[in-house]
Amino acid sequence: MMMSSGPSPRRASRLAVLCSVAAVMAFGACGCEMSRQPARESAAPRVVVVKSRRMTVPILVTPIGTTRALEDVTIRARVKGFLTEKHFKDGEQVKPGQLLLVIDPVPYQLQLRQAEAQLQAARASLASAQASKSKEVSRAQVELDRAQTLLDQVEERRTRNLFARRAASQEDLDRADAQLKKSTAQLAADQASLEQNRADYDINIDNNKAQVARAEAAVEDARVNLGYTKMFAPIAGRIGELKVKVGNLVGDGQATELVTIQQLDPMGVDIRAAARHLPNATELLARGGVPIRITVEGDRVHPHVGKMLFIDNAVDSATSTFLIRVEVPNPDGSLLPGEYIRGEVQIGHYDGAIVVPEQAVAEGQEGARVFVVDAQNKVKAVNVRPLDHYRGLRVLQPVSEPGSEPSLEPDQRVVVEGIQLVRAGQAVEPVEASLDSYIRDSEGPATLERRFSSPITRMPGATDTGAPARGESAGPGAAPEPKPAPETKPQTKGK
Repeated sequence: MMMSSGPSPRRASRLAVLCSVAAVMAFGACGCEMSRQPARESAAPRVVVVKSRRMTVPILVTPIGTTRALEDVTIRARVKGFLTEKHFKDGEQVKPGQLLLVIDPVPYQLQLRQAEAQLQAARASLASAQASKSKEVSRAQVELDRAQTLLDQVEERRTRNLFARRAASQEDLDRADAQLKKSTAQLAADQASLEQNRADYDINIDNNKAQVARAEAAVEDARVNLGYTKMFAPIAGRIGELKVKVGNLVGDGQATELVTIQQLDPMGVDIRAAARHLPNATELLARGGVPIRITVEGDRVHPHVGKMLFIDNAVDSATSTFLIRVEVPNPDGSLLPGEYIRGEVQIGHYDGAIVVPEQAVAEGQEGARVFVVDAQNKVKAVNVRPLDHYRGLRVLQPVSEPGSEPSLEPDQRVVVEGIQLVRAGQAVEPVEASLDSYIRDSEGPATLERRFSSPITRMPGATDTGAPARGESAGPGAAPEPKPAPETKPQTKGK
């Protein structure tokens, strides 16, 4: 059986139709590509530009610190006894010399009376010793013995002469000689007694004087202990909570710390600065210090300006920092010890610096640069040297390199938004914005002052005479008066 060498007429016609369809589709595709070719040319990108400005910008540092009381006193019980009286309210302001607490004074009053009685007895003993006449009596006895001895000497001499003339017996002579010896011994004994009485008199006087001094010290000690039963405020400040309630035993091994007083106006702030800033801080303090503004807990700006008090005399070797003590007025007591603060100190200024918004500066391997749009709306890159940040602005010092593009000047249009869409030499469509719109407020987005200054803010317990009466309209935008919840009836099961 022989086979045909070519395609059948039906198959040939089908192939011809398929080829013609393919040719038409290919031509259409080419036509589409040709029609889309002009659309590949994209329009100039739209960017936001801001004019650079020459400004005098303050040089600010923002150290971190903590508040502390410049004066801090702990009231302690110095004598033992029961706490009987309290003359302050916890948390109130106290004045120097104000009576705060009283410990039962009766035992110490009795001790004072006993000491005063002992002092009177000691003074009486001293007066008695000083009035003693024992020395005079001994002296008179010595004089009497001396006279008797002289008389016995005369009698012995007369008897001896009579014995020599045989007018007196041996017995008379012996009796006269014995009498002389007796009177001589008696004189010596009484003289020794006189010396002893003199020494005893002086010792007795000194002993009684010592007893009087001891009694006077006991009276003073008792008076001091009695004074310790009343505790007064040594400084002005805010007093804290009483740690031991009235009626408890305090002092002498019991609870001694009763309450603390802290001076809150002015308030102290401790700032720990790096040791490398010590020369600058010392120079600023020698010139009278600089104003310091503080922000508390991130967003609350303190309304009063502080000043430097002193710089500590040592650098902490563990942290390589030194202490700067700042004094801040705190008349309303809005600062309390232990709060973290952020300071703002102006230590100088940049004279005639050029500023642009922060986002206008692009950092790269070649350094920092900005993109400037010229009069023909074409972009060129300008190298700059960033110096500082200031409220959303970047403080710049232009860089002029040999053979480079001209440095940044004031009033040049700098690309702020759309930097990622541009390149040097490219044409753009600029939309100009104000530089002031990029300056941030140093107080932050929502401070406590703003919250409390709002006309719709109410403090607990405050009376507002300007508030609308119940049922009246509070004006457009006012919150509707809350309606009472509808009464709900108990559900009953269906029959």
